Amino acid sequence: MFFPRLTAPALRRTAVTAFAGYDRRTPLQPGAFAHTENLCADGWPALTVRPRRAVAATLHRPNGLTAKDALIWVDGGTLYINGLATGLQLTDGPKQLVGMGAYLVIWPDKMYIDTARLSDFGPLERTVTTSASVSWAPCRADGAALTYASGAAEPAGPRIGALWLDTGVSPAVLRQYGADGWQTLADTYTALRCPGIGAGFSAGDAVDISGCAAEELNGSFLLQSVADDALVVAALAEAGSQSGAVTVSRTVPDMDYVVECGNRLWGCKYGLADGKTVNEIYASKLGDFKNWRVFQGLSTDSYAAGRGSDGAFTGAAAYLGSPLFFKEHCIERVYPEASGAHQIVTLQCDGVKQGSAASLQVVDGTLYYHGVHGVCAFSGSLPSPVSAALGDTVYHGAVAGAWRGQYWVSMADESGAWHLLVYDVRRRLWHRQDATRAAAFAAADGELYCLEGDTGRLLALHGLAGTPEEGSVRWAAESGDLGLTEDRSRYLQRLTVHASVPAGASVTAAVSYDGGETWESQGTVTGGGAAAQRALLHVRPRRCERLRLRLSGTGAVKVYSLTALYGKGSDGP
Repeated sequence: MFFPRLTAPALRRTAVTAFAGYDRRTPLQPGAFAHTENLCADGWPALTVRPRRAVAATLHRPNGLTAKDALIWVDGGTLYINGLATGLQLTDGPKQLVGMGAYLVIWPDKMYIDTARLSDFGPLERTVTTSASVSWAPCRADGAALTYASGAAEPAGPRIGALWLDTGVSPAVLRQYGADGWQTLADTYTALRCPGIGAGFSAGDAVDISGCAAEELNGSFLLQSVADDALVVAALAEAGSQSGAVTVSRTVPDMDYVVECGNRLWGCKYGLADGKTVNEIYASKLGDFKNWRVFQGLSTDSYAAGRGSDGAFTGAAAYLGSPLFFKEHCIERVYPEASGAHQIVTLQCDGVKQGSAASLQVVDGTLYYHGVHGVCAFSGSLPSPVSAALGDTVYHGAVAGAWRGQYWVSMADESGAWHLLVYDVRRRLWHRQDATRAAAFAAADGELYCLEGDTGRLLALHGLAGTPEEGSVRWAAESGDLGLTEDRSRYLQRLTVHASVPAGASVTAAVSYDGGETWESQGTVTGGGAAAQRALLHVRPRRCERLRLRLSGTGAVKVYSLTALYGKGSDGP
């Protein structure tokens, strides 16, 4: 008896051993997931659960976070350094915290504090209005009084100490007697004296003086020398006094964003300032963050320049030795010069999106930020997009941090839902962790900290400090539609998940068929024993055109591979 010879159906096996992270594009590349929860790239190529976090502190009104030698944050109007409250009191509102050497400068309050000597703090601006009699008289540059020494025939005009005010010429000048007779003094100084008039000022400060009866002493001056009860300016005025108030002020321009670069602070302003419309970039005096109006023609001077590009500034960063000021459609790049002849070049390109100023971070030598069309990488020439995997979702309000080759960014989508996303710049992989809404990030002592804007919790994102979060980490990974690229005559016979499941952890597989909203569980593996358990979880779906796979669980599970076995039917599904 003879039996017909049957041909076994052809089988095709595909396997994924390197997972491609979070990807919202259609169709998905093998090993990518359309949704992830609490996964990371730390154990790549395996699918890895993020480490447990810890709560380092809880703030009542989170207003800022940064790190220098220690972690620094602002809770309400109080600045904390390494967890200790300082005596510096601020207004209640979001802050820009900018470091310059040992100093920390706080915007928009225009305050500073020496983080090495916490007793040294105060305002950048200073205004003194006298309440007692003010006197003034010519003097030496150091403020010393002049004494008279008899000489030859005196020029016309009143005598002022050892000098004579020659009123026979215009404008009047000071003359002194020397070996060659009476000589005109090139530099003349006047001291203003009143109790407290010089308190809080320093030699070299640029100040405005107003209210003085001697018109020559009203205007902008550079202080030559200062004492608590005296100021010396480079001006010439006959000796006099008054009982009316005199005002001396040192001012700092209002700025939208401030950064430190080359031992200066740099800032920008777009909009109204002192009743005038401005579109300007500023720099402080070299090594002096209190003075922004010193213009003597020296290389150490302050700097101010108007810009022709339209639109508000949206962010600022210091990168490759240059201050960069961003608008949505361009970058204003400053090229500092040692001579003080700084140059600014406008790059027409995607800039920082409005509201995402805090997304600027340098990771592995490249500047990353959230732009109008997604996350961009800028290496010095022109920015390039790196967020194609995030799909067509439009995000806003991005806040970012940098840690060991990773760009962490928290931002909201069109519906207002928040997402904490991590981009591994070396592997070029994205992962979504959870819905954390970050107000700021800071890296200190080998840990990345995140200040939550809604809860005020200061999170140690790798659990290295503080109180660990309760329970095991819950995680999930959901694929897109599988089978879209397969021949219709083929169908998925089996999916095999190869995972490592520690004691107390678990992994569950579920599937959803043909675009359905319900999930059907296909099995669960729970770890037991002292060592992590190697597990094979087999999924045998019913015949369908396409399906989605969802892996979920708790604890530090690692998924090493995902194998699909396709069979060939006679008529297809």
